[in-house]
Amino acid sequence: MNRSYFTFLAVFVASIALLFATSRQSIAATFSGKVVDEAGKPVSGIKLALPAFKATTLQDQEEPVFILSQQDETNEAGEFLIGDINSPSVQLTLLPVRTSAYEIRVVEIEGISFYPGERHRRFAGLTFAIASGADVKDVEVTVRTRMRIRGRVLSADGTPLRNMRIGIRIESRDIDGSGSGGSAGTRDLDPDGYFVEYLDEPAYYTVSVGYEGQSAESEEIFLKDGERHDDLVLTLDGAPLPKPEQAVARIPDPVRERFKDDEKIARERFKAAEARERQGVWAINPENLHAYKRIHCETREEARAQAAAEGAHLVAINDEAEQEWLLEVFGKEYFWIGLVDASKEDNPHWDNGEPVAYTNWAFPEKIAGGEKSGQDDDAHQNYTVLVGLTGKWQETRQDSSLAGITERAILEKERFTVGLPELGEGVEKR
Repeated sequence: MNRSYFTFLAVFVASIALLFATSRQSIAATFSGKVVDEAGKPVSGIKLALPAFKATTLQDQEEPVFILSQQDETNEAGEFLIGDINSPSVQLTLLPVRTSAYEIRVVEIEGISFYPGERHRRFAGLTFAIASGADVKDVEVTVRTRMRIRGRVLSADGTPLRNMRIGIRIESRDIDGSGSGGSAGTRDLDPDGYFVEYLDEPAYYTVSVGYEGQSAESEEIFLKDGERHDDLVLTLDGAPLPKPEQAVARIPDPVRERFKDDEKIARERFKAAEARERQGVWAINPENLHAYKRIHCETREEARAQAAAEGAHLVAINDEAEQEWLLEVFGKEYFWIGLVDASKEDNPHWDNGEPVAYTNWAFPEKIAGGEKSGQDDDAHQNYTVLVGLTGKWQETRQDSSLAGITERAILEKERFTVGLPELGEGVEKR
């Protein structure tokens, strides 16, 4: 039996045992230990969380419904303690989700070493259950820095492009020549013009960026497993970017030719949604003539601020047909929507004042933040996220793990006729 198969079998069997060790809700359990690097040295400043989800069977875990996360940050000795765990099932996760600078290599719990699979080690290292009232101590989490490319974008005159949003495309070519791939999106540059792109696999990478009709492209960068390339500099050349269809056509990707029709359609919808966000395009729903736009946001508060600046509000979803249209046009991601404190019995309503006529909750209790505190400040308000993959809604709070991975929102404007001047050039009817 080879080592990789043995590792998979050990993790699978141990995970099943841990998951079903308890079938009732845990009460006030704790989880503590330390984080070290692969040389055994403590790592400080690592943020760990145990986002919970409702799962009583293994099948339920395939599409986990996350609820409020307990979390902690390691001290100078690499130590952490996560308390007040009140869920039957949890996932050990590094924060911020998707952009953590580290990935989990091994987790040792009570003498058993768990090796997360390639697909899970970056975000959710391990899924397990904690017995009611248990104090799980001396956990050792071994991490390493994630592969990445850190680049700086300069304008044509050599000055950094500061605090700007750029278009970016990452092309990859497998080391053995077996295939290639790519991804595209937008990134916000920091005050010194830098961006960071985390990567998952050893490969040859090419980075292209674009800003206001100018572009730059790197030479191929070869990254081995665990390596980083932190000194990339891209200087915009002043030349106009090719049209999107030309940019895609010039990059051969034989893998795409093998995709099924539905996968091609999903990819095209995603690309179209990305383009609408990048270009600031409003889409008109022909059923109600309302205008909608997908935006990028770090927090729900930022989404509301953008909405207010454009005379809009976070979307109010009034029926199933409207939700299906939104997911078709804007893609199946995590979106902030305009419903606040839906668990309160006294007249729940949307941000724009409309009553709640339609809901699509992931589970009857709705709230993803645990027990209601009775407080009305922002930290204890319950907001709503539309989970695109499932089409379900979840309530959460601004400091939860679900909030941490929600980086998109949908804005809505009512009472528009297609072509009104205040919508400007960026109007699209769908």
